[in-house]
Amino acid sequence: MDFCKMYEQYYHRVYYTALKVTKNPSSAEDILQETFLKAYDKLDEIREEGKVGAWLSTIAHRKAIDLLRKEKKAVLLPIEEVPVPQPVYENADSDVEHICECRHLEEDIKKRISTLSPKLRAVFQLSYDKQLQEKEIAQTLQITQAAVKSRLHRARQAMKGKLGEERHHYSTA
Repeated sequence: MDFCKMYEQYYHRVYYTALKVTKNPSSAEDILQETFLKAYDKLDEIREEGKVGAWLSTIAHRKAIDLLRKEKKAVLLPIEEVPVPQPVYENADSDVEHICECRHLEEDIKKRISTLSPKLRAVFQLSYDKQLQEKEIAQTLQITQAAVKSRLHRARQAMKGKLGEERHHYSTA
């Protein structure tokens, strides 16, 4: 079966299957991508083309449920928008690609921040989003400066750890 035809034919079905479960367009798009990545890997195993739509929908549904379970385990609180500077490009042809990369990076950063514990997340966001000094963060959160310094260090380590895990995952894939 031709992958491009399969994608065109079942794109909407897979997206709406994921959207029904997650109720979140961004999550549904992530699941859509993961579903078709899995389908691409298993393309040579497809025997009955008539069942492809149901197979893809099942994959999307299971991935959506897995995502909801994962989000339920992580303490998710609404986070403020992470500012990402808009890059300036000399080559107009690469603009779209770089903008997409920036948006993808922004979403990755938001996901990583959302997995931090609430205490670490609060300090991290005040430091990076609001550009507050340790003393100001301590006053805002009514904790000691030593606690701010410690939490900020642990938050940075956690963010670096998540980046390292992801890089290792992609390099071995």
